[in-house]
Amino acid sequence: MKRNLMLRMALIVSCASGLFALYTADLNTRVDQGFKPVVVKDWQAPDEKTIPNNQFGDDVRYGKALVQETYKYIGPEVADKKMRYAGNNLACNSCHLDAGTKKYSAGFMGVFANFPQYSPRENAVGTIEERINGCMARSMNGKSLPESSKEMKAIVTYMYWLAQGVPIGAKVEGSSLTKVDRKIIMSRAADPVAGEKVYKEMCASCHGDNGAGVKREGKAMGYEFPPLWGKDTYNTGAGMFRLIKAADWIVANMPLGATSDAKILSDDQAYDVAAYINNYDKERPIKANKDKDFPDLKVKAADSDIGPYDDNKTRFQHKFGPYKGIIIPAKKAE
Repeated sequence: MKRNLMLRMALIVSCASGLFALYTADLNTRVDQGFKPVVVKDWQAPDEKTIPNNQFGDDVRYGKALVQETYKYIGPEVADKKMRYAGNNLACNSCHLDAGTKKYSAGFMGVFANFPQYSPRENAVGTIEERINGCMARSMNGKSLPESSKEMKAIVTYMYWLAQGVPIGAKVEGSSLTKVDRKIIMSRAADPVAGEKVYKEMCASCHGDNGAGVKREGKAMGYEFPPLWGKDTYNTGAGMFRLIKAADWIVANMPLGATSDAKILSDDQAYDVAAYINNYDKERPIKANKDKDFPDLKVKAADSDIGPYDDNKTRFQHKFGPYKGIIIPAKKAE
């Protein structure tokens, strides 16, 4: 009986891993657009002096302003209540640094040229407007901008201007995130206790001991340094709430002055501090209907902490790792 039980358990684990083994291979198939993308190297932001003095130029400038000072135009403290689309006082610039032009900070340099594209979170091909509104609902903890609105058109126009000369579907070096060492995330769980030490030594001087950041005086003025938890920050549906995504962003961008070529934190430190910032003991807004994310489990993000799962792993392991048995390289799924 004991042997039969062990065999059944082994079969369950094997089947679960087999299903999830499709993750990388199946995702690669779904994001394929039918052509080999050009790789654009040494991308540089266009010179703002070239922005024309016409309606197009006005939209580019307004789009950049919306990215840099989101709280000023569509934040929760603006005077016109009808314009309160963002639910917190962050800016798009809080994550997409230098108005989306800093490399390896989820930059905007290749965004316009890569939509429409497949999204595993929705299991659908989405438009650039839908992607922007995904950020509005999650990172900005707010509501969707009307696609016909002046603000949506301006943000898209700004992204278009940044993408000038970038071929359709091209992969622009620096538009993604630097990856922390995958051997680390596969082999150990992130340690929030170790992350707290990193936070106190490297992060608290800007973001505060309580993670509340430094808010500027006055209404709709945003933050000098944004909050990382609390009521006025990204919600539990944001990409930055996911451990691997947050660690990948942090390692190339924090503390201020860090770059992908000149990291200040080690990969281990970034992995642990991401766990501390996003630990369950930290208050933050809750994303409604988060259980509807990733409806197809074959392409569910490994660090999504809300089930269902098909890999026989716990919510805790999806939240903190290790990701061995959750992430299966494509070659092992063939």
